[in-house]
Amino acid sequence: MALFLAGLAVKERDNAFCVSCHLHDEKYIRYNAATPVDLAGAHRQADARVGCIACHGGSDMPRRLRIWGGAAFDTMRFLAGAYAEPDRMRLPLRDAECRQCHTPIDKRRGQPASVAFSAGPASPGPAGEETILETQPPPAAESITFHGLREHETLSVTCARCHASHATGGQSSAGYLVPTIMNPVCRECHPSM
Repeated sequence: MALFLAGLAVKERDNAFCVSCHLHDEKYIRYNAATPVDLAGAHRQADARVGCIACHGGSDMPRRLRIWGGAAFDTMRFLAGAYAEPDRMRLPLRDAECRQCHTPIDKRRGQPASVAFSAGPASPGPAGEETILETQPPPAAESITFHGLREHETLSVTCARCHASHATGGQSSAGYLVPTIMNPVCRECHPSM
């Protein structure tokens, strides 16, 4: 069994292997396009090692085992002639899958998280307390993203609700956010948007 799982772990890194069963030819073509048209393609362009399994494989062993269990069940259904391609993921992406690569989350549009808002060295302030000297001005209001607003920090909106990896209709300058997907999520709290 361990040898089988080791072989599966190697094979599932082949995107063509994934597509052969999951019938996502259109998504696979977009994923491999020279100019990305969706977030998945942008991820591949940024790092060719990022494949289907990077997002869909689970970020921890319990999740990976649940995914493999579902795959085994689907394989048996396929061999019995009773398989139908699902129209949604049985185990939706969690924020943990996104945070494998996206930690910390960028608070300012267009800036790497490591330089998004850096602070300078501490210096003695009044009454001997330390004061952090900012080396950059605070971000302009129009450059602050959803993630940069303190009011949004307590919301339980998952990454994938707005950042739909395979949806088209977004622009690269806007991180491939698709308005028809993102706007309804915003309107849950901001009905007049």
